[in-house]
Amino acid sequence: MNTVSKTFIISALAAAVAITPLTSAVAEADGMPQKSSADVKKPAATQKPPVAKKPAARDERAIGALRTMGEFLREQKKFSVSTATETDYVTDTGQKITVSAQGKLDVERPDKLRAELTSDRKDRQFFYDGKTFTIFSPKLGFYSTVDAPPTIGELADVLQARFGLELPMVDLFRWGDPNADFSEITLAQYVGPAKIDGAETEQYTFRQKGVDWQIWIERGDKPVPRKLALTTTDSAARPQFAIAMKWSLDAKHSGARFSFEPPKNSAQIALAELAPQPEIENTTRAKRSAPRADER
Repeated sequence: MNTVSKTFIISALAAAVAITPLTSAVAEADGMPQKSSADVKKPAATQKPPVAKKPAARDERAIGALRTMGEFLREQKKFSVSTATETDYVTDTGQKITVSAQGKLDVERPDKLRAELTSDRKDRQFFYDGKTFTIFSPKLGFYSTVDAPPTIGELADVLQARFGLELPMVDLFRWGDPNADFSEITLAQYVGPAKIDGAETEQYTFRQKGVDWQIWIERGDKPVPRKLALTTTDSAARPQFAIAMKWSLDAKHSGARFSFEPPKNSAQIALAELAPQPEIENTTRAKRSAPRADER
């Protein structure tokens, strides 16, 4: 029951208790004859209060906020994002283990990207210069380099299709796609204002098959996502993933930052490819893919 309908009902019940005694007292004080119970009009509280309308499952304000955010992200040619994440992993015994990590993403559209992810379990660095893509593990000293397509969006598709590898913060580039499909969203609601790391934001919640997710979008003329939280709903453990973001929309990078130079004593290894699939479904989902063995 929402707040408005609850308040209305409480007020109506209070009025029902007060109406009859108050009417009798005034009549007696004025020396007026009392009306019979048959003549007394039934108090309004005995009538059923109007039922509040159930909010629409898909609030277009929430869908519109995603579109506005996506359009803004698509316009950003150079930017940096610092991230803090918490990811739940589910063990074979069904227990959830939460791993925290920090990250940095530098982007120059359409063909340059560098990402760094650091946690207690692993370090990974990703380099893309428009021609090659490299993933490097500083702790292990191994790296893999493959030829890459000419745009970040195409790179994300190739990495997922060929290697089962998810580009860090890939949703930033999916949301910026003008052909982004929101049809899988079955519930979309506006929650309200919230402050994230000092920034004024608007909070929205969404549901689609297998996942509930929330997003906090900065207010004003820079509608960037400041926080994202996901709950996997098709697993009994309901693991969660959350990421907080700090943005620099006027970042300047040197071209060398996106190129990989193998450190001394590092070794190159092949990036394992997935087995060929008869058909690869190219869909946009907020749901995070299950962690691979090298992420544990």
